[in-house]
Amino acid sequence: MKIQNEGTVVRIQVLKSLFAIILLSCIGILYTTNIELYSLKYFGLSNLGIILILIVAYFVFYFYHLIVKTSYFFFSDEGFKIIFRFYPLRPINPKKSSIEIPKNQFYKYSIIKTLIRNEVVVYQKNGKQISKYPPFSLKGLKKDQRTKLFQTLNSYVQEDIT
Repeated sequence: MKIQNEGTVVRIQVLKSLFAIILLSCIGILYTTNIELYSLKYFGLSNLGIILILIVAYFVFYFYHLIVKTSYFFFSDEGFKIIFRFYPLRPINPKKSSIEIPKNQFYKYSIIKTLIRNEVVVYQKNGKQISKYPPFSLKGLKKDQRTKLFQTLNSYVQEDIT
């Protein structure tokens, strides 16, 4: 089975760009026209007030995805390995990571839930040694994709016999 959230990632990146273009266009329109007379009369907002509202809205959307660590995510369990590939949607130098675990060495996974983040940590058992991989975010996955991922991972979890 393969799971990836490429469509969600593309949508978020396009929205970031589109919102930036709309913001700059609105600033240009506000300063090159007499629209301030109407905005003061009907909304009680000056050009500066409107611009500040638009900038705050843009930065809230932009930083929300940085804080929750929205990431590109790819999962595959085809073949002999379980493969996780992911990278955060950061603007500068996103670290691309890949975890490949042979199916017979996948030990368990745990979910780390905080107020705004959902992250998963996977463990690999090689002999008596258990390795813990760094957490990765599932924020970009849809609910049904997360459900399928957890069902698949549950089928590979090994019981601790000791």
